[in-house]
Amino acid sequence: MDLPTPKRTAHWQNLLPVLAFAIPWAKRGLPTLIGFTVVFAIAHALRVRRFTRPSNLVAILCLGAIFLLLLIGLTFSTHPDEGLNEIGIKLSFLIFPLLAFFLPGIDKKQSGQIQSAFLCGCLLFILITLPRAIYFTIHNNDIYYLNYYQLSWYMHPTYAAVYMSLALFTLVELGLRREFIFTSRVFHSICIAIITVFIALLSSKAGYLSALLVPLLSIVRAYQLGYSVIKSMATAGLSIVLFLVVIYIVPVSSVRVQEAVSSIQLDESTPETSSLEASDSHNSSTQVRLATWHAALHVWMNNPFGSGTGDTQSKLNTVYLQRNERYAAERHYNAHNEFLQIAAELGWLGLAALIGCMISIARLWSQDFNSLVFVAICALNFLFESFLEVQAGIVFFSFWVLVYSKRTANE
Repeated sequence: MDLPTPKRTAHWQNLLPVLAFAIPWAKRGLPTLIGFTVVFAIAHALRVRRFTRPSNLVAILCLGAIFLLLLIGLTFSTHPDEGLNEIGIKLSFLIFPLLAFFLPGIDKKQSGQIQSAFLCGCLLFILITLPRAIYFTIHNNDIYYLNYYQLSWYMHPTYAAVYMSLALFTLVELGLRREFIFTSRVFHSICIAIITVFIALLSSKAGYLSALLVPLLSIVRAYQLGYSVIKSMATAGLSIVLFLVVIYIVPVSSVRVQEAVSSIQLDESTPETSSLEASDSHNSSTQVRLATWHAALHVWMNNPFGSGTGDTQSKLNTVYLQRNERYAAERHYNAHNEFLQIAAELGWLGLAALIGCMISIARLWSQDFNSLVFVAICALNFLFESFLEVQAGIVFFSFWVLVYSKRTANE
């Protein structure tokens, strides 16, 4: 008889959904919640005397390898205080791989519960931030409170946009499977529209790309589920049109898109000899990114085994000043590209560990298509942000690596 099994697993099954629910909005409470999850999971594993090997061991080992390389980099760091601080910030790269050996496997039903909990957390975040933004917009008669930092409030808009993009796909997939929120197709459609509009209002350019990626991946998923390709493409097209219309209507959103296009055109048409002379005026987000990418690539090529934990920012600042990029140096900008950031700090091994982790998760797409969506959204944002340099990105990434690494083949 297998009757005792539900009793042993009933408690831990609630831990990951609660954590998934809290990630989008409980920024300050996350470390405490993660700590509680670790203690509970270890106590449970010791009590039942059961430790489980992750089904996707490669992803877990790659994530843990990143933390190990951070520790190694600390041994030759010239800024040990900054290095120790970074170790503390990136402790999730150790905690979540350890959790993978204490928690039982996650089947299809439990994975769905975790994804639904994350979706609810994202909707709660909108309920927290959007009414506040509307109030200040009316009170100050200024629509700019409905955009960017003013809208995302206590979270960087790019991270908020990434969360919302993953939640948006979850909504779309639930709709494709006829599993509507509160069994209401209308309410479900309204939630999709709200999240789509919210991402557009966040005015994050990387977030825009993530949101536009969702309809394209939805076409693939719809085809998998037996839907007509033409019908799927038409629905995705309508979503993209809605998204672009909102961007065009909202002043700040349309201005940011125009700035990005004009910055790229300027960099393409300006000779290299004069770009250094004008670099001090490179203060648009697109132009600054180009400067930080070049600087990070320089640091990486000169430190193939890593620049040392805590030393990367100092080396980037040195390159900025050498190239007369004082705007970036004064604001201590990181690489604004996670692949270049980790390569500059941890060298080729760090970059290989990150890419290996993402590939091993993406390979699960036939078992759980959401794993491919997660990797695609992360990879896209890694190109434009140093996503894994703050807790909002580190916890999000590490958590879903854990979830997909514990996914079982039981359907």
